[in-house]
Amino acid sequence: MRKYLLSSDPNTEGIRRRRLGQFITITIVALLISSAHNVFFGNWRDAILLVSGAVLTLGAYGMAKRGHTQAASSTFTLSLLAVLAAIHWLSTGTHDPTLLAYPALMVFTGLLCAPWLFWLEFALIMLNITLLVIAEAQGWRIAKDALPGWPFWIDVTLIMVTVSMSIALIMRDFRHALASLRSENQRVRRSQKEVEFLASHDALTKLPNRLLARDRCEHALALARRAHKQTALLYIDLDNFKTINDSLGHAAGDQLLLTMSERLQTCVRESDTVARQGGDEFLIILECIPAPDIAADIAKQVIQRLAEPLALGPLNITATCSIGVAVAHDQQDDFDSLLQKADMAMYRAKGAGRNAFRIYDDSMNTKATEQLELASKMRVALIKSEFTLHYQPQFDLRSGQIIGAEALVRWRHPELGLVPPGKFIPVAENSGLIVEMGEWIVLEACRQAKCWLDEGLGELVVGINISPIQFRRGDVEQLINHALAQTGLPAHLLELELTESLLLEDSAHLKTILQNLRSLGISFSIDDFGTGYSNLSYLKHFEVERLKIDQSFIRRLSDDAHDEAIVRAIIQVADSLNLHLIAEGIEDTRTLTKLQELGCEQGQGFLWSPAITASEFKRYVLQHQASPSPAA
Repeated sequence: MRKYLLSSDPNTEGIRRRRLGQFITITIVALLISSAHNVFFGNWRDAILLVSGAVLTLGAYGMAKRGHTQAASSTFTLSLLAVLAAIHWLSTGTHDPTLLAYPALMVFTGLLCAPWLFWLEFALIMLNITLLVIAEAQGWRIAKDALPGWPFWIDVTLIMVTVSMSIALIMRDFRHALASLRSENQRVRRSQKEVEFLASHDALTKLPNRLLARDRCEHALALARRAHKQTALLYIDLDNFKTINDSLGHAAGDQLLLTMSERLQTCVRESDTVARQGGDEFLIILECIPAPDIAADIAKQVIQRLAEPLALGPLNITATCSIGVAVAHDQQDDFDSLLQKADMAMYRAKGAGRNAFRIYDDSMNTKATEQLELASKMRVALIKSEFTLHYQPQFDLRSGQIIGAEALVRWRHPELGLVPPGKFIPVAENSGLIVEMGEWIVLEACRQAKCWLDEGLGELVVGINISPIQFRRGDVEQLINHALAQTGLPAHLLELELTESLLLEDSAHLKTILQNLRSLGISFSIDDFGTGYSNLSYLKHFEVERLKIDQSFIRRLSDDAHDEAIVRAIIQVADSLNLHLIAEGIEDTRTLTKLQELGCEQGQGFLWSPAITASEFKRYVLQHQASPSPAA
């Protein structure tokens, strides 16, 4: 229960003090007027009582001005009660018109004072009236009749005016409080609507979120079943959104998302739903379409619409997207299954070069299931040591000497047999297993190279392929340091093969790692050079010792003039930058002769040997050292 109408809250204390001052002022004026008319009519006793009450209430006014609101309100009401009681006993008793003031006094006390004072005052008023009635009934006090006349009219008028003015002030406060309450209720309702909206919509684009998209999709599926039509779900992912966000800032990224959401809504009907899945991903739910071709047409339209140029900050850019389409075909399809299928199809579109769409078919799920099973088998294979390293010898094409070997991982599964690296390496990278597998490869390759060194095979450099994921998710620097320290392999006998895509990231973190590893004496090569990006500026930023020409150019070198021109250009680049060059995939003497004519220094391939086990590699090196030759 609140202590009084206007609480002691700092926001309302000033209003309470001001209202109390107004009540006291009105009461003092009324008391002075009443005392004046009593003097005029010769009623000096009542006039003195009224003036005394005015003086007491004036003291309460001073308390209110000094900020003692509660003390002032208590003094004010008790002073009035004392004056009214004195007038009743000394004047006309129960016939006096001041009895009309008691209800108003109770109202003031209830509004302005503490609850205990309200009940005390109520008890005193009832006691006073009871004693007056008893005294007059028993004849202990002779009641004087209050005859109607000007004095009576003046007293009643003063009481009514005082009460009316005070109540008017109170009612104004009540009306203001009610208006504030209505305004607060409206604000709460608006806030509730906003909360409900945000619970089902995206805060940035105001599109339905995944929660509402699920509800809309289930509704569309039920409607399509009744109408014997189909529902399609389009999963849209913006290509290279992270690059835009990182280069232009999050504000530009948000503006791009807003623009894309507006464009998506122009590609569909009012009955369809465009939703934001999260991040740079959107969903489109096509309701009651007659055939899957409609979904394909919408996907084409979305690709064209989103690819329209737009101004973003200081640049005009073109944003593309990859789309996966899933069409509900049976009663078992629901939102989650369609979303999963559309997601698979979207990643197929990304794998096809982006800015494209793919429609889900069962073969995608079969492949995804196979990859999931393969990843599970690979985890077991790591525990059971089913992976082995094979080594393909590398040659100096001028002297015919073996200069090193490339370490290549192989997996012989007890049921699947020999699993091709091209099948399990991508799965390892997608599942993150490549980090754990890479740690084992580095340690095993370093251990084996140190064994060959101790066995007198000479200083053979072992090359290890390092996945970009290992640089992003693993601590490559710590791994290499640990492997060298544990095996005792000299750092200059270890070469790390990097991809062009990794170097193109051109991050300060990557530069620091490579510089620290280089300070140990480790060398670097760029694997599959020529198949990646034409931008060679990274060669200026990263110091590498060797370029590896991809075997796709080497295999047709003797028969394809274009491949010969590419290889010649790569050799010229390497010569101008003082880099060593090794050709992969040399399979015949014609190719070997052509490479020697072009000036290639090093090579590897089936002409000499495929990748072989460590023990076979040792025998091969010993045999070759006895009769060195660049030919097979």
